[in-house]
Amino acid sequence: MKGMDFPRCLFLLLAGGLALSPMTPLHAESSARSAAVTAVTKTAPKGSLNSHKLKVAVCDRPPFSFKDGVGVWSGLSVDLWEQIAGKLGITYEYVEMPLVEIMKQLRTGKCDLSPVIALSGEEAGNIEFTAPYLFSHGAVLTPHKSLLQSLTTFHGILMNKKVLIIFLAMLLGMIFFSLLLMFVERKHEKGHFSGPSVKGFGSALWFSAVTMTTVGYGDKTPLSLLGRVVTFFWMLAGVLIIAVFTGTVASSLTRAEMKEGIVSFNDLPRFKVGCVAGSRMDFLLQERGIPAKRFNTYDEIKNADEMGLITAFAGDVVPLQYMMNRNPDLKCDLYTLPDSAMIYAFATRQGLPQLSAINRELLKISLLPDWRSKAERWTGPLSL
Repeated sequence: MKGMDFPRCLFLLLAGGLALSPMTPLHAESSARSAAVTAVTKTAPKGSLNSHKLKVAVCDRPPFSFKDGVGVWSGLSVDLWEQIAGKLGITYEYVEMPLVEIMKQLRTGKCDLSPVIALSGEEAGNIEFTAPYLFSHGAVLTPHKSLLQSLTTFHGILMNKKVLIIFLAMLLGMIFFSLLLMFVERKHEKGHFSGPSVKGFGSALWFSAVTMTTVGYGDKTPLSLLGRVVTFFWMLAGVLIIAVFTGTVASSLTRAEMKEGIVSFNDLPRFKVGCVAGSRMDFLLQERGIPAKRFNTYDEIKNADEMGLITAFAGDVVPLQYMMNRNPDLKCDLYTLPDSAMIYAFATRQGLPQLSAINRELLKISLLPDWRSKAERWTGPLSL
C-alpha cells in the first residue's frame, strides 16, 4: 500500500481523535488515561427535580463528541444531551475516559450515562439504552486506485479470453473481406485495390478497418456493383462485431469494478482488514467469520498499514464520512456496508431514575422533521 497514500488517509481520518468503536479508543494516549477524569460540571437551575449529579461519560469521538479550541465539550451527541438535560433540569458532570472503559463503568454503575454509544444487543442485559437518535451503517476505507493499478486492470481485461476471441474474430473477418474485395475488384485496373498484391491487400485491409468501425474516410471505395454488395454485407457484419466487442469490454470493466469495490461483508475476505478491537464492527466481523487485525490505538493501525498488514479499514460510516467531507483531497475510497447497522442511542446504567424522562425528551427532538438537518450541521452531508 506504499505509494498509495493510504497511511496519509488514515492519519488525516483518524489522528484527530477519530474513534470508530463504542468499546476501544484510537488514540494511544487515551488508552493510558485513567478510567475517569472529571472535565466539566454542569449545574441544574433552581427547582431541579434531580438532586443527584449524574456522571456523563464522554470521549474524543468526532462528530459525536470532541473538545473545541478552549477545551469545551461539543458535538452532535453532546449538544443533544445538553438540550435534554437543560429541559429536565438535570445536574451532571462530564467524565472523560477512554472508550474501552465506558461500557465497564456503566455496567458497574460508576458512571450514569454516555451519549456516544452504538446499540449493542450483547450489552442489553447489563446496561440500558434509550430510543435511537441516529441510524448509520458500517463502512470500509480503502486506498484510491493509482493510475498504474487502473492500467493493470485494463490490461487484464484486454487479456480476457472472451475479449481475445472477439478481437481475433475481427482480424480474421477483416482479412477475409480484404481478400474477397481484392478478388472482386481485380478487373478494375484503376481501382483503389488494384496493383501489386501487397499494395492492393494493404488498401483493402485499410478499407475494411475503416468500414467496420464506421469511420468512413471515403479515400478508398469499391467501383464494381459486386464489390459494393460485398461491402454492404461487411458493413452489417462490422457493426455487429464492434457492438459485441464494445459490450464485452464494458461488461468486463463493470465486473472488475464490482470485484474491486465493496458492497457487502462477502467482499471483505479478499482484503487484509483492520478494525478497532472490541468495536461493534469487530463483533460483526467475528460473527461472519471474517479474519481481521484488531488494534487498540491509531499508532498500531498506522504501523500495520505501513508494514502492509492491512489493505482496508472497517469502521463506522458517520465518523469516516465526517472526516472525508472535511478533507476532500484524500486519496481514499469509502464503501458503505448496508448490511451492518450502527444505531446510536444514550446508554445508561441499570435503574437510572431519569431514564424515562430522558427517553421522552430524546424522542421529542429526534422525531421532529428537521432533526436530520440539525444532525448534518455537525456531521456534514450524510449518505446513509
